[in-house]
Amino acid sequence: MSFVPPELVLCILEHGYYTSLRTPNYTLLKAAALVCKTWSGPAQTLLFRCATKLERHNIPIFRAALLSSAGRGKALGECIRILEVSIGGTSNGGPGCSPDDFVILLQACPRLYELALSIIGVHEFEEETLKKLGDVGRKLKALTLLECGLQSPILFQLLKIWNNIQFLKIEKEIAAWPWRTAATPVLRRNTDAEELAQRPGAEVRLYELALSRFPTSDVLTWLLESSADSLRILELRDVPGLAHRTILSLHAPRLRSLRFANYNIYSAALLRMCTALEELIIYHVPTHFPLARDLPPTIEHLSFRNPNHMYRKTLQPIIEAVDALPNLKILTCDKNAEQLVGDYEILKAKCRAKGTEVVVSDMPFWVYEDPVKVHRFPRNRSVSNFHAML
Repeated sequence: MSFVPPELVLCILEHGYYTSLRTPNYTLLKAAALVCKTWSGPAQTLLFRCATKLERHNIPIFRAALLSSAGRGKALGECIRILEVSIGGTSNGGPGCSPDDFVILLQACPRLYELALSIIGVHEFEEETLKKLGDVGRKLKALTLLECGLQSPILFQLLKIWNNIQFLKIEKEIAAWPWRTAATPVLRRNTDAEELAQRPGAEVRLYELALSRFPTSDVLTWLLESSADSLRILELRDVPGLAHRTILSLHAPRLRSLRFANYNIYSAALLRMCTALEELIIYHVPTHFPLARDLPPTIEHLSFRNPNHMYRKTLQPIIEAVDALPNLKILTCDKNAEQLVGDYEILKAKCRAKGTEVVVSDMPFWVYEDPVKVHRFPRNRSVSNFHAML
C-alpha cells in the first residue's frame, strides 16, 4: 500500500468518509491511519476535519495532539474545519471546558469554518476573553448555538466580534437583550419604538438562519438588520406569528429555501410572501390546511416527511402539490411514504409524467446539511462541499 500516491489515498478515503447517517466514519479513518506512513497523513487530515463532543475529559488529549509539535501538531490544527465544544458544563451534568481552554482550542484551529457551542453555567464572556476570541475567529462562517442560558447575552457577544458569520442556527430560546450597557439591562420590556430604531443592529450578513424557537420581535429585528440582501435559507421550528411574519416579510421575496416543522395557516401566510422560492421542506404531511394553493410556481425541490409521531394515512396534499408545481424537478420523501402504497403509486406516476425525480431518504431531520452557499437545491452533506469550507 505504501506505493499509492497520497493524493489518491485521500480520494479513496473521501469516498468512504461518511456513514449512512452522514456522520464521519471515524472507525474507518482510524484504521486507515494505522495502515502505513503513506496512508497515515491523508487519514489524519480527514480524521481531524470534524472534531465533536469536546468536553473536559477529552480536551487534554485533543490539545496534546494539536500542540504535540510545531510541525505535525500545527498541521493537524489546520485540518480542522468543524468543532463542537461544551463550555462550563455539559447537558448530562459533566464538566465542559473553561473559557480559557476554549480560546486555546480556537487558537490551535486557525482554519475553522463551523463551530457548535453548548454553554452551560457561563452567563457571559469577559471582555479579555472576547478580545482573544475576536482575533482567532475571523475565518468562521457557521455558528450553531446548541445550549445557553435563557437570559445570557453570549449570542450577541459572539455575533458582535464575529461579524463574518453567514450561517446561524439557534437551538435554544433567547430572551436576552442585545444592547448591553450599564443603563440598559439585559432584558427590558415595552421599549419605545423610536428608541429601538436608534439602536445599532447586528452587522452579520446571514445567508442562512435556522431557529428552533423564535426570539422576541426586537431581537429578531436586530439579528436580521444587515441581512436584507443576503438571507436565502430560513428554517423555522416554531409557527411564525403576525409580529414575526411582519419582520420576515422584508426578506421573504429573496428567500430561495424555506423549511417548516409545522405547516398551518400562519406558515402558509409566510409561504405566500416567498415569490422566488426554489425549495420547500416540511417535516410532516399537512392535512388540516391545504398546501397546493399557496405554493409559488418557482419551486424546484419539494421535500416532506411522514414521521411516526405525526403519521398521516394519505399523501393527497402532496399529490395536489406536485400537480401545482410546473417547475418541480425533485421530490424527496421518507420511507413511511412508501407504506401508503396506493397514494405513493399515484404520486410516483404524477412525478414520472412531468419528469420529476423521486428520492426516498431516511436521513434523520436532526442531521444538518453542510453550511455552504447553494447553486441548486437540494443541498446535502457531502465531500463535494469540502472545497467550499476552506
